[in-house]
Amino acid sequence: QEKVLSKTVAYADLQAGDTILEIGSGTGNLTRSMLSKGCRVVCVEKDDRLYEAFRGEFADQIASGQLQVVHADVMRWLKEREGHQQQAQFVAGDQGSPSEVGSAPGAIAAGAAGAAAGEDAAAGVHAMKFDKIVANLPFNITTDLLKFLLPRRDSLFTNNSGGLSDGNFHGGGDVFLLLQDEAAQRLCQCKVGDANYRAMNVLIDRYCESREYLFKIDRKAFFPAPNVDGALVHFKILPHESALAPNQEEGMSENLAPGGVSPKQFETFVNQCFSRRRKMVKNNIPTNMYETHVVARAMEETGLDAQTRPQDMSCHQYLSLLHRLQALKEEEKTLT
Repeated sequence: QEKVLSKTVAYADLQAGDTILEIGSGTGNLTRSMLSKGCRVVCVEKDDRLYEAFRGEFADQIASGQLQVVHADVMRWLKEREGHQQQAQFVAGDQGSPSEVGSAPGAIAAGAAGAAAGEDAAAGVHAMKFDKIVANLPFNITTDLLKFLLPRRDSLFTNNSGGLSDGNFHGGGDVFLLLQDEAAQRLCQCKVGDANYRAMNVLIDRYCESREYLFKIDRKAFFPAPNVDGALVHFKILPHESALAPNQEEGMSENLAPGGVSPKQFETFVNQCFSRRRKMVKNNIPTNMYETHVVARAMEETGLDAQTRPQDMSCHQYLSLLHRLQALKEEEKTLT
């Protein structure tokens, strides 16, 4: 376990002053290592027993403000956090920012400073942005977590080093996930045309500047030991405006959807195309989304064969097809 811990810390390249969102406290060993590096850590832990143990084990770091512990289900907390940020932006208008969010529900270990300090800490965590996210969760929910994180780089991460001159977004957006080894290989190593290429691969390819399978973790390193091996993976997430922006290199400078494509539209469309993986894409798109003749025309105009199956399309082709479908749909509306 110590070897796994040291490799995780090394790959994460933790720096003093980094603000880390840790999802799942586990035994606290990783938390301890991050704190020793001078990181500020916000840990989200659902388990009652582990949460209480954390409060005792790290009382000094909690009191100093270096560590905050959120007692919540992470998916529920992330959605609640997003709601608070949106509300703050609505209230503040163009003059304000999410950092002005008010006190919020949720249990946060804020030491012995009292209820008022606890509320202030809650508000601060909802407004906080992170340099990196490290997740140690049950294998069965990590994919859902990643799907939530992908289109939310701007609301979750700091923008250190923002867009550099080479056009890439090197600062922030780093997610380190512990996954089941089989899932890790599928998400990081599958390519267009592979039998296991799925909707999630398309989303990762579109939203991530890079995806890396870092190293395998023997099941014996976990307690209690699961029935499968794990692996640590790294995803570097792009801002969704950049991820969903068409560009000339992809041949998408023309025939674009008038209002662009939203993250929700893109995810829904890709999932629908993969709803029956052995069927052709055109047969997976229902008429209540796009009429059959519109689908046929859009595929022809974007250079896709009518017999194309879901796993044979790249993320660029999915975005290009969706843009064309939206544009044609709007065209038909103006003619009726």
